[in-house]
Amino acid sequence: MQRRTWICSILMVFSMFLAMGCSKTSGEGGKEATHAHDDGSGHGPHDGVLAPLSGGAGHAEIKLHDDKGDLEVWLAEDPKITRPIDLPLDTTVSITFKDKGGKVAALKVRNTKHNEDEDGTPNIREGKTNYFIYPGEGGESSEWLMGKDFRSKATLTVTSGGKTLTTEEFELTPHHH
Repeated sequence: MQRRTWICSILMVFSMFLAMGCSKTSGEGGKEATHAHDDGSGHGPHDGVLAPLSGGAGHAEIKLHDDKGDLEVWLAEDPKITRPIDLPLDTTVSITFKDKGGKVAALKVRNTKHNEDEDGTPNIREGKTNYFIYPGEGGESSEWLMGKDFRSKATLTVTSGGKTLTTEEFELTPHHH
């Protein structure tokens, strides 16, 4: 009987450890960043970093590709990014990089017809979207975001219809190919 109690106790402690370890990670100053673990990646469904939007408005998934230095952002009501927050196509999304001298990446829609993500999935619904990229077709260089060792504290800002949403500071690291 004592052995059974001991095993149950170990399993209970292990379960609590897993639940605490997977629900959140502490960032600088005790701030917490949320990560979904359903796909085993420790990030969102596109393998990007998840950051909650201000006022409980939803979540942003930010994916940085180390090989080209390009960024993808999806906005959704939930951390699994299954319920898109669709905004007008002229919405402004920007990421400010604290550790890169405050440099800002301005994200835009890929195009106004389908706005496909890198997997070819269309992201325009009823003339609105939740998907934005950097760099766009403006000729900006993204070399400063390239490399497997890239790391920076960052904040994301979304401006649409006179309203602004932001994230708390999060650490952006690249998705590795």
